[in-house]
Amino acid sequence: MKPFHLSVFHFTYMACWIAFCLIALLILWGERIRLIDEWLAYFKFLCIPWKLWIFLPAFTFVSFAGSHTNDETWDVVTGSGMSLLTFLSAPWAVGLIYQVIIGKRHWRYLVVAIALLLFSSSWFYDAYLLWRDKAYTVRWSGNLMLSTIVYLAAGLLWNLETNIRKHYCDRQYFYFSFVRTDWPSRPINTQFWPLLPAMIPLIMIAVFVLVAFVRWHF
Repeated sequence: MKPFHLSVFHFTYMACWIAFCLIALLILWGERIRLIDEWLAYFKFLCIPWKLWIFLPAFTFVSFAGSHTNDETWDVVTGSGMSLLTFLSAPWAVGLIYQVIIGKRHWRYLVVAIALLLFSSSWFYDAYLLWRDKAYTVRWSGNLMLSTIVYLAAGLLWNLETNIRKHYCDRQYFYFSFVRTDWPSRPINTQFWPLLPAMIPLIMIAVFVLVAFVRWHF
């Protein structure tokens, strides 16, 4: 069996992020009773048709497109794992960050949000490639920066909603779900088309990051 090769820096870095993830898990365990109802509501929040219809083609592309690039780290496991983790966690993590900033949640939730962000966009990728290649990937820092952008854009995208009382308003508008006092409950208005002007910039950011920093071959 091929031995693992880790520099002192990568060993220290990995030990730090594993410890950080364990701290986040301990926080979640301590808050589990409070969070159960929130997670049930969050599952319904994610299962809005337009969110699933955007996720499915994105998941398919990110899972299988890597074989057509010069990026040897982008395979089915890294692509599908990171896209699934992003869909499941990014809307909640971005909402937690906002609520910590405005003082609605304790700072410990920021630890949870950052752990979710970095594990989904980077540390899962690092750990899998270490297991696959028996060495810490040289692409870790580039992936960390670029995938974090995609993660945040996705978290904002899947938090979009349109105003719930449009028939009482002179105009229709959109905003982020996490500003609601009852977030992450499912929004009353789940329309897709009114959100399109806000969706397009966020989708374009994610697409640009995914396609512009690799060389493609078909």
